Amino acid sequence: MTDKFISDVTLEYMMNKQQYAKHIVEHSTILKKETSSRKDKKFYRRRIIDLTKRLLNNEKPETMFPDVTSAFEYYSKICVEYFKVLDKTDIIQEDYTDLSSNSVNEIKNDFLSESSIDADNLMMRSIKIQEPNALEKLVKRKSTKMKKQTILPLQKNINLKDPNLKNKGICKKNNIDNKYEQITQKTYEKNDEKIPTP
Repeated sequence: MTDKFISDVTLEYMMNKQQYAKHIVEHSTILKKETSSRKDKKFYRRRIIDLTKRLLNNEKPETMFPDVTSAFEYYSKICVEYFKVLDKTDIIQEDYTDLSSNSVNEIKNDFLSESSIDADNLMMRSIKIQEPNALEKLVKRKSTKMKKQTILPLQKNINLKDPNLKNKGICKKNNIDNKYEQITQKTYEKNDEKIPTP
């Protein structure tokens, strides 16, 4: 039995008949709106894409609601933030590609064996009584502990304005010669020339 079925049966038998009838009417109108919005998106798809291209090129149509421009600005801002986060995570994950799961398991096993030995020593204390010498009774010793140096994590500088990230993840269409692929190839060639060879 699914949760939807259980909730429907619960509503049917536990709710007042008039309220349940209102609930069914509201629920059916919501479903109709969802299906109509899908059909509308499919019907206006080309016009939506055309309007988006115009807004990206700062060619605003003469008769356009201000809500559309503000919504597009918000949408583009959110998209830019999303792409920055994706690029940042990809760049950071490149540092960890050479780590293997075996090395992580070895580190865990070493830690477990050391901690188990320490735990055994703490539980089974050995009692040793030492008689201090006469000179040791007279001298007061003060022990100082060395403070451990705290290792602060380094913040990595990430270049999100790299030209390689501009067209990352965009698939080439078979029937069109894309200019951005030629540009990225030129940047790769320039980067190869700038790197000195030993």
